[in-house]
Amino acid sequence: MAIGDVSSAATDALAKSQDKNASSSNKLAKDLDSFLQLLTSQLKNQDPLSPMDSTEFTNQLTQFAQVEQQINMNANLTNLIGLSQQSIVSNAVNYIGKTIEGESNQVPLQNGVMKAAYGLTDDAKSVSVVVRDDTGNIVFSKVGQTTKGVHEFTWDGKDANGLQLDDGVYSLSITSVGGDDKPVDNYVTAFGKVTGVTTINGTTVLLLDKVGIPVDKVLSISAADEPPAKPEEQQNAA
Repeated sequence: MAIGDVSSAATDALAKSQDKNASSSNKLAKDLDSFLQLLTSQLKNQDPLSPMDSTEFTNQLTQFAQVEQQINMNANLTNLIGLSQQSIVSNAVNYIGKTIEGESNQVPLQNGVMKAAYGLTDDAKSVSVVVRDDTGNIVFSKVGQTTKGVHEFTWDGKDANGLQLDDGVYSLSITSVGGDDKPVDNYVTAFGKVTGVTTINGTTVLLLDKVGIPVDKVLSISAADEPPAKPEEQQNAA
């Protein structure tokens, strides 16, 4: 997605919120005008010997004032949120062209290479690493490392017959079983070059071609011409 499209999406979301606040303000103004006209009519026609009790309409005027203040507060918050979102998107554009690592089992095959990592929370008896295409078909599998910790995974994009597959979105799944034949918890992270930025339901998402990684799921970032730190190095540094 182009930078202009991202800015446009953020602007459209802000405009919708502003329109909603403006509509609420206009409705309040009309209701207040109707109330004041009715109040004026009642005051003109009241019995001078038995004047109206001012308590009720004073309370109603106070309620109108409170609602107006709330609408103004909402409008200010909308503007602040809009500015914040635009700032986040603008900053996220700096990721374009960089290589990142993010939490995701959807991994891009870019320029014929998939880079990922998987972690085990405990030692396992057996580990199976499986790559599937976007239709769910298994295109590659191997026996994984069984020791507790983070392990690097690289795939050259070739299937069991040696056929080079197209770049795109693939899923990486890990099946890990412990000595007691019970599953061992695991997780997957994806590496890839950021090619664009977008927003989804107010969340800024970095695009690794067609794989989306929310900004808050990014674990590491490196220059495009620098290989990302190996997972083992990251773990030792921590």
